[in-house]
Amino acid sequence: MNNQGQAELMTLTACEITSIFSDMALLVSQRLGMTDSARLCLVYEEAHSLVPEWNSVAADGDRAATATSARAILQGRKYGLGCLLITQRTANVTKTILNQCNTIFAMRTFDDTGREFLGNYIGSDYARVLPSLQPRQAIVFGKASSCENPVLIRLNDNDRFRAAFRPVNEPRRPAPYVAPEVPIDVADEENDLPEADVAV
Repeated sequence: MNNQGQAELMTLTACEITSIFSDMALLVSQRLGMTDSARLCLVYEEAHSLVPEWNSVAADGDRAATATSARAILQGRKYGLGCLLITQRTANVTKTILNQCNTIFAMRTFDDTGREFLGNYIGSDYARVLPSLQPRQAIVFGKASSCENPVLIRLNDNDRFRAAFRPVNEPRRPAPYVAPEVPIDVADEENDLPEADVAV
């Protein structure tokens, strides 16, 4: 309340709001106790705006807010708290959280900084392929993939994805084809890379 007895609205940045949600998710997860299974997943859409790298911070309180979100993700794993980062600017997302990612889906990217960072995960040969990926293609690498090497995948289009969830009385489409586990030789032309359809 101000001195006129009126309620004042506090202005919070996107980073500060994110830190509140992240901290509350950690608190709830901690109260439920430790677990090996996933309980809660926070989705950070446009992560470069919600958990920015220190040099990308615009407002004074955003550094502390980003540190709070990063702490929640670092501590939350043992309580079943995970996160999904979605960004077009990998270089502008805090590395504290990015370095905790178990699986990377790298889509077409042109900036050198993003490719260099992704190259640390998927390898520099695969990172060089990123600018030439077609729409809905991605290179996936990590625990969510059964392959030990990065794999080129093609994500299903919207209609096919929605069709998979239609009522039983409507005709169903066949399951997507999954490519065999064959390592990609990045020396091959990009059109020769194996693809697998994956629903998102």
